[in-house]
Amino acid sequence: MTNKINIKDSQTAGENVYDYLRTSIVELRVKPGQTININELSEFLKVSRSPIRDALIQLGKDGLVTTAPQKGTMVSKIDVQRVKEERFLRACIEERVVEEFLEIYKESDIQKMQSILENQRQMVNEEDAREFLRLDDALHAVFFEVTNRPFCLKAILNMSSHYYRIRLLSLSEPEIQRQILAQHEEILQLTLDKDLEKLKKLLDLHIIEKEGEVSQMKRKYPDLFTGIVAPHPKKQKIWENDFLKSV
Repeated sequence: MTNKINIKDSQTAGENVYDYLRTSIVELRVKPGQTININELSEFLKVSRSPIRDALIQLGKDGLVTTAPQKGTMVSKIDVQRVKEERFLRACIEERVVEEFLEIYKESDIQKMQSILENQRQMVNEEDAREFLRLDDALHAVFFEVTNRPFCLKAILNMSSHYYRIRLLSLSEPEIQRQILAQHEEILQLTLDKDLEKLKKLLDLHIIEKEGEVSQMKRKYPDLFTGIVAPHPKKQKIWENDFLKSV
């Protein structure tokens, strides 16, 4: 990680800090449950505390940070119930979008999906969970782009922060990457077959029916989830490290 924020002239300091912190949290660069020290973060980012406070207020509304008496502000742990709702929302919207997609897609759209799948195969070999997930979203985004549903796609991505984190955590397991890749290949084949009913069933399996996967992650990383009492994380320079690389 770098201690320099990617400054955009069109954004305020608070918006830039918000983007940086949100990315750090959602991409599991910082550990769920970790305490956020505003003074330490201010020094690390080379900004005043005011835009950091503004960013943390917004992140609190997003459900990505929590504030508790005597504990301060912490990175929210992964909430399994919220994950279920975020998955349900995505599946409901995406299944309708896919129905439209099957009626209008072109050969160039299929070629784009095939190219993304090829890159995903490479990420499986490299065991790169973050890039695999980026490509995962890129593959599903084709459905929304072709059907001209950018608002729906943006809404899903903005409201899926807990879902994104557990997806990323799961994809740190090479076997799960291979399972997801196999499902993507089947999704592409069913798209070519224009078999809507089987495609909807597969999307339910692909997006919603993840109880076994969630249980596996909770057993392996219990302290990352809400409802689990765990020792308070040791004080460390959390912004210089990358939590996902340590799992």
